[in-house]
Formats: sequence, C-alpha cells, structure tokens
Amino acid sequence: MDITKLWKGINVRDCETCKDEDCKGKLNYGDLCANVNYLEEYGEKNYEKNKTTFAELKKIMGEEKPAVFSFGCGVGLDYLGATESFGNNVIYYGIDECRWAIKDTANYRNFEPKLPRRTMKLDEGLALLSVTPKNAVVCFFNSLYAIMNSVDLKKKLIATLQNKANFYFVCDYTINSNFNMPMMERTFIDELLSELTHKFTFRKFDILSGRGIIVVGNRK
Repeated sequence: MDITKLWKGINVRDCETCKDEDCKGKLNYGDLCANVNYLEEYGEKNYEKNKTTFAELKKIMGEEKPAVFSFGCGVGLDYLGATESFGNNVIYYGIDECRWAIKDTANYRNFEPKLPRRTMKLDEGLALLSVTPKNAVVCFFNSLYAIMNSVDLKKKLIATLQNKANFYFVCDYTINSNFNMPMMERTFIDELLSELTHKFTFRKFDILSGRGIIVVGNRK
C-alpha cells in the first residue's frame, strides 16, 4: 500500500532550512509542517512495523475478532495494518491526547482505505476498554515510554484489565539514538503482568527481531 499519498503534495517548510526555533526537533502535533516532516521520515517505517505486528497477532488469534485499543494512535497508521491482517473482522479505537493537524486536510479525508477520524482521550479509551469483555488488544506503538511517564498508566491498566476474560498486550519498543528506552518499557510490562499473575496466565511472543512483544493473558 502506498501510504505516502497521505502527505504528498502538502507544501511545508524543510526542517533543515526552517528558522522557527520553536519547531526544530519537536513533534508539534497541531502544526501541519511538523506532521508532514515526521511522516516523511517515519511514516513508512511505522506502517511496516504495524503491519508486521498485526500479521503476527493474526497467527496467534486465528479467527478471533480483536477489539484494538491503540494508545498514542497518532494518525492511525496501525489501523491499516490491523485491517490488512484481520479485514473487516476488527474493531478499532484510536486513543490520543493530541490531535494531528494533518487530520484536517483533504489528503487525510480522501485517503483510501479510510483512516479513522475520531480519536478518544485516554480516560474515555480506558472506560471503553473496561467494558470490553474479551479479545481486547491493548497496543502501544512508539508510545509507551511517553504515556507511562505522563500519567499513572500502570495503575490505570491494572484496574481496567483485572476483570477481563482475556486480553492481548502489544508493544513495539521506542528506540532513541541517545538513550536506551526498551529496558524501561520492558520493566513496565513485567511489573504490569506481575500485578495480574494472580488472575491470569501469560504467554509472551517476541516480535520485530526483539524490538517488540505480544503478550496473551488468559484468566485462570
């Protein structure tokens, strides 16, 4: 799938020559220039990672219908990966505190297949997750590190997941050239699962050559 049509043709400033010091090196979600420059650099890579991840999840879930809760969903590129593996047999909820400016462009509105227009806030997404009885797929794509350091995420997830019949936890690790974040994210996941071991049994699958994980939790 050619996802570059999502941003092709949108004229923005080149970050290398931009004189806006408040913009340089930052992902300002409400700024179209920052959106496009980010997508040009990372969009195709993120899409391919998402697609590979959902293909692995499909092998594990088989014909089960997933309810995908994508935390830090951004523009919803993972939705494309989910539908490529599961087709219409998927429910998708995008959750993000920030709205990307590109969502208000004709490129986004006219993109085929249609991308999700509505994005929930964190608390709304958690509330909906709490009433989803089975096959909830909790996803963090390039987002766990940022979210776990901005809210008491672990406590909220434990409270939300502890009454499920089953759930899937899916994460690809954030890697920064100046700081090794995966260990923090792995520790977060290990501590989260440890708090739920009295109610669930877990199977873990390393994906993306060790740069991601799928955890299957089934109630004891």
